This record gives sequence, structure tokens and C-alpha cells, in this order.
Amino acid sequence: MVDSLTTNLINLFAIPLSFFLVILSILALQSFTINIVSRRLGNISFNHPYLFRAMNWWGVFIHELSHAITALLTLNKIKEFKVSSSGGHVTHYSNRSGFFQWLATQLISAAPAFVPPLIVAILLGYLHYIDLQKIPFNFASLEPIGVISGLYLDLIPYIVKTVGLRLVNLDYSRVENIMLLLILTFSFSAAKPSSIDKNKTGVQGDLQSLIEGFYKFPVYTLLSVLVFTGIFWILLKLNLALFLYVVMFLILLPILSIFALVCNYLFIRLTNLFDNSSKLRIVLSISALVLVYYFMKQYHVEQYMINIISAGVLVGILKLAK
Repeated sequence: MVDSLTTNLINLFAIPLSFFLVILSILALQSFTINIVSRRLGNISFNHPYLFRAMNWWGVFIHELSHAITALLTLNKIKEFKVSSSGGHVTHYSNRSGFFQWLATQLISAAPAFVPPLIVAILLGYLHYIDLQKIPFNFASLEPIGVISGLYLDLIPYIVKTVGLRLVNLDYSRVENIMLLLILTFSFSAAKPSSIDKNKTGVQGDLQSLIEGFYKFPVYTLLSVLVFTGIFWILLKLNLALFLYVVMFLILLPILSIFALVCNYLFIRLTNLFDNSSKLRIVLSISALVLVYYFMKQYHVEQYMINIISAGVLVGILKLAK
């Protein structure tokens, strides 16, 4: 009986932790992808200074907007909202104190990792491009190994395949698809809590604030673990459909961020391609794109012509945007 009680107590925390670790691993991949894209962005700064500043400004704007939206939703007041191509900040305050204000502050610091993909997820749902209720999720048993394998081998591959095929085969004759692609390409370069060298700038970054919030308030940290563990089990036991919906959504968001960052990376590479490459390399690259489109056979020939012409228009804009 004692062994059974110990096992149940371990599973009480181990099973929610297994879900959290999977989500954390995707967020880590998202952060890694952002670092790669951020380093590549500087490659277009010399030949395309206006485009470079515009992309920086928009990335900072979305980052600070994420803080502002979360601050308002957690009943904080916005004192200052500042954005420029070189950086920005949001100053918020509240007359409250205690656990709920601490939790609100933590959510505000982490907001850039979740708000941009949330906007895209809402847009995808509005356009009927993805239906979370149809996403399958099966795990062999309700124990850590079964949960982790079910997420990695079933749910995540399905989301990646579904979202990937949808994004690759967008119909660019529709304005809403162009808007979706623009949002994906330019809104995620700063989609993570910022890290700032306080010794050089005198300003503390979101990441430092988030970490300090955990270790300076250990009681609140422990209480938040207990609260989220309780919510986890209440949802699981009382409403399985809602529980699965929440899990799918939390996994979908960082995956959308990664897809968006890939779009950003490809845009930067395309810009570099038409700046520095020989005509032969450009022709080969375009031919490869046409072949990929042909073998996917998702649309009729006219649609592919529209998409290829759209790519040509983009190339022309890049040449003029120096």
C-alpha cells in the first residue's frame, strides 16, 4: 500500500512534467531557430538598409505588443510603449501585489514566445486552414514514457505535416493568404523573451526578469507548480476533450513559430541570393522551386503560375528595395 501511494504521488507530478518537458523542448528549438535567423538578418543590412530597419522595427513592435497585450489582459496598466528599429520597451504597473501579480509579471515577461503564434493560430482557424478538434492525439498509457512517445511520435508529426503542407500550398491569388505569409515572415524575429546585458545597457531583459522571478520568490514558484498541477488533473479528469484541446494548442504555438522563422530565414536567403549570386545559380534555384511545385501536384497549373509570378514580383521588390 505504501509503494502504491508513493507511485501515485510520483505520477501526480511526473505526468504533468512529461507534458511540460515536451512543450519546453519545442520552445528550446524555437529559441535556437530565432538565434539563427537573428544572425542571418544582418546579412541584408548593407545592400538593403531600409528593408533591414523595417524588418527590425516590425519584429520589435510585435515583441513589445505581446508584452502590452498580456499586461492589459492581466489587469495591469500601460505607462509607456516605445518601439524603434533598434529596440523598444513597455512599462507597466499595477497597485496589486502578492501571488497573482507575480504570476501576471511572469506571464508578461514570457509573452513574446506565445502571443505572435497565437495571432497566427487564430488567423489559421479563421481561414479554416486548421481544425484542432480533428488533430489526433493518442498515448499508450497515462504514464510519462507513454505520454512523451505519444506526443513526439503522433501529435507533433501530424501538426508539422498538416501545417507544413498548408503553408507550402498557399494560394497567393487570395489577399488573406498574402497577409498570412507576410505575418509569418516578418513577425517572429523577436518572438522570445529578450536577453539584455544589464552591465552594458542598464536595462534588464525579459529572460533575466523571468528567471529572477522564479528564484527570488520560491514560495510563489512552488505555489504556481501546485496550481498548474491541480488545473492539469482537474481538466484531465473532468473534461478530457478540453484537456486535449489545450495540450494541442500549447504544442501548436511553438511549432507555428518555427515555421514562421523558417519563412523569415528563406526570405533572407532569397534576398542574399539575388544580391550576390551568379545568374546560373539564380536560374538553378528557380528551376528547383518549379520542380518542387510540380511534383507536389496540390494545385492546377494556373495556380502554380500565379504563385511563381508572385515570387517574381517579390524578387522585383527586393531589387528595388536597396
